[in-house]
Amino acid sequence: MPRLLVALVALFVSALPAAQADTYPSRPVRILVPYAPGGATDIVARLLAERMRETLGQSFIVENKPGAFGIVALEEVARAQPDGYTLMIGNVSTNAITPLIYKDKLRFDYEKAIVPVARLATIPAVVAASST
Repeated sequence: MPRLLVALVALFVSALPAAQADTYPSRPVRILVPYAPGGATDIVARLLAERMRETLGQSFIVENKPGAFGIVALEEVARAQPDGYTLMIGNVSTNAITPLIYKDKLRFDYEKAIVPVARLATIPAVVAASST
């Protein structure tokens, strides 16, 4: 995780305009989660936020924005300034399936407005069935 964190920070810093004198981050960073608290995506976001706070010395605030198959959070990210201070941690549902299946419900062009930064975690999924 430390190497991923360094790579993630490097991506954010390189995305900032060269003329900007502030060191990133110079103010709190919002991390949106398109689900209610307590799920796997939320846990990953909170672990990352804490590690980045420790490493960079700035607040990383996790905000849960559930609803509409992730569209609520996606639209908020799309409206945010492209300065690295509003991030979203999603999963295959919000970042791949929703933009395809519900494209007509989005009020923005997903491919132009959202920029994938890094894969953060692989969370195993299990299918279970009754054996009786």
